[in-house]
Amino acid sequence: MPVPLLALGTAGPAEAQRRVVGGDAVSTADHPWMVALSSRQQFGSGHSGQFCGGVLVTPTKVVTAAHCFYDESRGTRVDRPGLQVIVGRDDMRGSAGREVSVRSVWVHPDYSFSANMNDVAVLTLTESQGDRPVIDLIGQGESAPYAPGTRAQVYGWGDTTGRGDYSPVLRGVEVSMIADQTCAHAYPGGPDGKFDARGMVCAGEEKGGKDACQGDSGGPLVVEGRLVGLVSWGTGCAEAAHPGVYTRISSVTDKVRSAL
Repeated sequence: MPVPLLALGTAGPAEAQRRVVGGDAVSTADHPWMVALSSRQQFGSGHSGQFCGGVLVTPTKVVTAAHCFYDESRGTRVDRPGLQVIVGRDDMRGSAGREVSVRSVWVHPDYSFSANMNDVAVLTLTESQGDRPVIDLIGQGESAPYAPGTRAQVYGWGDTTGRGDYSPVLRGVEVSMIADQTCAHAYPGGPDGKFDARGMVCAGEEKGGKDACQGDSGGPLVVEGRLVGLVSWGTGCAEAAHPGVYTRISSVTDKVRSAL
């Protein structure tokens, strides 16, 4: 079973990595809802303690991946000491933007670490971000944005080479939605994991070369300005035969909204 996309500083099996590969530097000025999850106590002060990504969906709520709050070696829920959300910071080596404490963490009640299903969590911030722009969630059961070939964007501060070369600056890359049957063939079960279209969607490029990675977990997959996916898991790095697997937001929208 491949481990979900791991956090910065928590090295894991090479077969379960994800990174923003083949993309370019982007700015939170253009994507103001993009945030970083930070735990300096656990991951050190380098890169501001960033270990996962997330998105602001209301002035006080952030949506991210549930597995960001799990011990990948044991598959058990863990606390991230000194957990903060970093808003408005492009370069994790700097001090721009704000570091906001987290009041509570909600994890989808049906999240399965072993199956990678319902991989979504909601963080409640201690301070409102006022009129800072937020991102909209795709509607429950909506299917059009998942049509094969649909162009989408993914963002993060994760590994860019697969060799632990974490980007200090926010990066983004455009990928294509991949047909469920193609993804099911890539991940039939066993060592490579099992794709389940009820709660997952794949995105990438037919020839590979563009993907998300280690440190990008919980980051957004965006179609036409709406959140349709979260960086969740996968095998290898930007490989043609193993596209990135994302949480299918349309399968959990109602649950997430109930936590907002």
